[in-house]
Amino acid sequence: MGFLYNIGIRGYGLGVITAGLLGSNKAIKWVEGRKNWREKLQATKWDKPIWIHASSLGEYEQAKPLIELIKSDRSLKSKQIIVTFFSPSGYEYCKDVDILDGIFYLPLDTRKNAKHFLDIVKPIISVFVKYDFWFNFLAELQVRKTPILYFSSNFRTNQMYFRKGFSWQKAIMQKIDYIYCINKESEKVLIENGFQNVGVCGDTRFDRVAQRASRVVPIPEIKKFKGADLLLILGSSWPIEEGILAEYIEHEFPDNLKIIIAPHDISEAHLEQIETEFPRGLIRYSNIKGKEIEHYKILLIDNIGMLANCYQYGDIAFVGGGFTNDLHNILEACAMENALIYGSKVSKYPEGDALYQEGGSFLLNNSQDFSKSINELLNDSSLLESMQKKSKLFVSKHIGASEKVFEKMKELL
Repeated sequence: MGFLYNIGIRGYGLGVITAGLLGSNKAIKWVEGRKNWREKLQATKWDKPIWIHASSLGEYEQAKPLIELIKSDRSLKSKQIIVTFFSPSGYEYCKDVDILDGIFYLPLDTRKNAKHFLDIVKPIISVFVKYDFWFNFLAELQVRKTPILYFSSNFRTNQMYFRKGFSWQKAIMQKIDYIYCINKESEKVLIENGFQNVGVCGDTRFDRVAQRASRVVPIPEIKKFKGADLLLILGSSWPIEEGILAEYIEHEFPDNLKIIIAPHDISEAHLEQIETEFPRGLIRYSNIKGKEIEHYKILLIDNIGMLANCYQYGDIAFVGGGFTNDLHNILEACAMENALIYGSKVSKYPEGDALYQEGGSFLLNNSQDFSKSINELLNDSSLLESMQKKSKLFVSKHIGASEKVFEKMKELL
């Protein structure tokens, strides 16, 4: 299986290069960012750093509370921290972060790359966020007896690691020093598959969103846009959610409702498509200077990074991805005390079902469900307030995972 895995890894790398040649901007960044990676790493004098790997921006956000704990600890604050990313979205956003001693793309997971990377960096511990299992890196870390810690990992019984024919990967995973799971269901999956190096820490995203909520930055333009009306925020939306909302306001657009649309895809083509779907009273955020923004009904956020702060003004959040089992971050909206609405396909996102069970959200199967749910919230202030409070409580009662991860990390050092 190791032989087939290595062929697959090289095939993946070739596929990304091909996509870059065909014009994929993400693939181009993926390839360009990994050029001369050895020389880039060697430009820093490494002194047994703590290595944290995040697949993308979302995983890095989960690691930030842990990084702050490391930096505030008297015995560790002088330690270097190196962060690697697999995806361009994380690297591009974080490449200039001062709190870190180095930010790099993770080289393609070949045996040779793993050896060279670890020869240069020589980390005292490796910390992986969630579930980025790169088996050549893991195997080489284990040869060198470098402690490996995973946290906020989520497992399901049907994942490939637990199927026949994947014993090579499973054996490496069983040698990981510790895997902190997101919940007891994930821990049970591992225990049933012969793992002993496991526990439950929870989800460090709760810590991160609570942290961000306590440090929220006001946005005067958004406050002025909302005025005294209720504000619905369509966050990290895909075309299916945008279409549902467009259909709703075509038939009824309550006078006391304002809408913010913050799409996942902010390409010009997609922004123009949204403007076509929502022809009445819409303005882009980049065009509001000098305008009486309070007179508009819909504000289109055409940048990356504002959404989390926008939620402080929201009353209801319609979060994208729930119709394709790719639910985006609902916890940012929860921490800012929004009532939540999203599609019902949340099997990979336990927080989506848990919030629903606790009364903080509505699950949708179609546009009719959306109309029913939004009208209930708009017409029943008691229901809206109740769901908002349950949503915020959902976050506050689940914080603390980062402290557990931090203590385990120190234990493994």
